[in-house]
Amino acid sequence: MRLFVASLAYALLTYASLAYAPITNAACYGVNAKTGQRQSVQQIYKTRFSHPRRFFAESRHDRATGRPQIIYYRRYASAPGYFKSFIRAHECCYQSGNRNEIAANCCALRRMRLSKSGAAAIGRYIVARDVNSQTAVDYKGQGRLFWSKTANRCVSARRR
Repeated sequence: MRLFVASLAYALLTYASLAYAPITNAACYGVNAKTGQRQSVQQIYKTRFSHPRRFFAESRHDRATGRPQIIYYRRYASAPGYFKSFIRAHECCYQSGNRNEIAANCCALRRMRLSKSGAAAIGRYIVARDVNSQTAVDYKGQGRLFWSKTANRCVSARRR
């Protein structure tokens, strides 16, 4: 009985935190790795745990079912709401086929339909917090240079 009550309390707390998590309006779909069928992405909040490579979130597939997933970690929990929305959109873009950071950034900015000032706020946060170089992944050009590559590619894509 004690285990049941503890499980119920945890489930209610988890549900409550999900209900108030900032989420962009765009639906998030990916392809099931086992069936090849399009499927909604399962979102898992592990915000009490740090990712070993210090990611905010990661995109992957459930090993047993093949279902596409986004797992959110501790750094996600402490980010401002607008950046959480960007992270979610960025990871959704991975599930929809974008396979590198800059392409996923551009896809996320398009999905969010941000104004120039909104995109600039995302860029300022990334540069001020040196977001990319705080991970254990080495990207060509960290911080300001990395974001300028994103901004240049995104602007170029909009002009086409």
